[in-house]
Amino acid sequence: MLTADLDILWRREKSMTLKLQEVEELTRQIAQAADRDDETSVTILLSMREEPVRQLYAADQALRESLEKLPQTDAVRARELLEGSEARIDEELPLVQQVGQYRRLLKTVRELDQRISLRVGGNRSFYKSFRQ
Repeated sequence: MLTADLDILWRREKSMTLKLQEVEELTRQIAQAADRDDETSVTILLSMREEPVRQLYAADQALRESLEKLPQTDAVRARELLEGSEARIDEELPLVQQVGQYRRLLKTVRELDQRISLRVGGNRSFYKSFRQ
């Protein structure tokens, strides 16, 4: 894969990580409001979180569409890297590290979201209904 393609993927992944950090901060604030039983703040913060989540989804879709423009072998390798594969060459390392940071942050957001859902939804929580 060309270094330029790796750089483009890294920049897109970095942008998504920054957007996910915004989602994480709002999710953390929602969790704090839920712990205080502050329903008004929870509602406001949930609505504030909608737009960054939409933007993150759109960025992810754009990233996936950009893979379709790569030659097949490059697209396959790019997908492997974006799914957590280890770097084979030094040029892949920045992307691999960025993907790792994104995945760790996503795990944090999921855990916070689960805590909020269980706290607010109780037995009606998504996580209670669809345990994994």
